[in-house]
Amino acid sequence: ADTSLGQQAFSKDEPQAGKARLRWPGPADDLDVRTMNDGLRQFAPGANMVIRNPATHVDDEMSTQGALERLATMSLLARLVDRCAVETVEPEAAGKVVGGA
Repeated sequence: ADTSLGQQAFSKDEPQAGKARLRWPGPADDLDVRTMNDGLRQFAPGANMVIRNPATHVDDEMSTQGALERLATMSLLARLVDRCAVETVEPEAAGKVVGGA
């Protein structure tokens, strides 16, 4: 479910009522902005699948170094998400995007 949430949050689809989208701030046609959005679309669910899922479903002992690396990765993801703009749609204004950087 958490992987799906990351995929939905960074989806290329427009926001819908009850389904906000996260976007890297800046003009949508800017190459750097498009690259960040594409990267986050893959990084957020990827980090969840590679870091969180094994940590909660596998009983293997994790080294201190491995734990710190995973923590740093999730910290970076949190920092990037924090910088994103939240785009929403008001239910009565279906199709009207609200929000931004």
